Amino acid sequence: MKRFFTLLLTALVTLSVSAQFSDGYYRLQCKETGRYLTVHNDYVNKDAAKRTGQVELQSLETVKDFDKVVNDPGSVLYLKKTSKGYVIEGQNFTTAGHNFYLQFTEKDGAYRVWTTVTYDGAQYTRYLRDYEDDYGKSYITTDADKSTNWHWYVTPISDADKQYFGLKGEVKAGGKYYTAFFASFGIKLGSGMKAYAVNTLTTETTTLEEVGSTVPGFMPVVIECAGEKASDNKVTPLHDFDLYTDSNYLDGEYYCYIVTTPSGRERRDNPAWNALDYDPEVMRLLGAVDDKLCFITATDVKYVPANRAYLYVMDGSAETLPTDGTTGIKGVKGVKVQQEAAKGRYTLQGVRLPDNIEPQKGIYIEDGKLVLKK
Repeated sequence: MKRFFTLLLTALVTLSVSAQFSDGYYRLQCKETGRYLTVHNDYVNKDAAKRTGQVELQSLETVKDFDKVVNDPGSVLYLKKTSKGYVIEGQNFTTAGHNFYLQFTEKDGAYRVWTTVTYDGAQYTRYLRDYEDDYGKSYITTDADKSTNWHWYVTPISDADKQYFGLKGEVKAGGKYYTAFFASFGIKLGSGMKAYAVNTLTTETTTLEEVGSTVPGFMPVVIECAGEKASDNKVTPLHDFDLYTDSNYLDGEYYCYIVTTPSGRERRDNPAWNALDYDPEVMRLLGAVDDKLCFITATDVKYVPANRAYLYVMDGSAETLPTDGTTGIKGVKGVKVQQEAAKGRYTLQGVRLPDNIEPQKGIYIEDGKLVLKK
């Protein structure tokens, strides 16, 4: 069930006791509903703002179950203070990219999150509000009732209970658990965890290369977990990191945003649609065959899952590609970037390409997002 955020358009009011947060990673949880803010898309309907003064942020959803949030990179939000207000950076998304700068005002043990805008000569205040309609969906509204679902807990991400970010072991092979991970921020692995790139790829097999205890942002990886549960695999989000500069044949997808009608019919024509079709001819997902870690052809997947690393293979590749051993730690070094600063076009090895030259066919990072040039 999709739940989007709403920013209520209300008359300008006087607010006081503005909060001060250090730059860092946080989760936002609505005090009234218990749901957490997550980034699941990068779509913003600016035309709505021109027509009505409201902004449709369909990039944002709310999720109540912490078990679903604990390993969701979309729930990991970086708050950064600027002269205009706070910027929220999430999974390949930033409010600054849409000229949205937020204020936090303490109220009743939580915070009201708001921003002022000017439309048609008048100034207004928009509030961040968790809104749910009769279909279980939330959306931007001009409803003047700002008295519900508009207070937010702002909690730093840490190792504490219900404050940590951890990864779940989704594939079991050889007595160990693994997961395929992709995020726009870096992570420092916890004890007993390892991260791998795919450094060789043929039509029959692959080889993994360990990349060390720090995984850069924008880098799809295979994670060897310390256990099955998220609490076994706590990681620390990193805003500053070096891009990986060696071969990595893995690709990644940030979003799997499916737009449907109330009856469940898919709406691919909706501009908010953001999902990558799974192509079994050239895509392989992490799995296990005969207790061996492999990249397999999925039979029950329609779209590439969100926040997931996957393998883009050559035509004629085997349906199952085993991971034929691993090589030693190759260390992450090279192009130093920040999560929100990776503008421009890079190779998967972190090499910046000239803006005035069209690249050859292949996979590239453009403004922090993987794109396929055909």
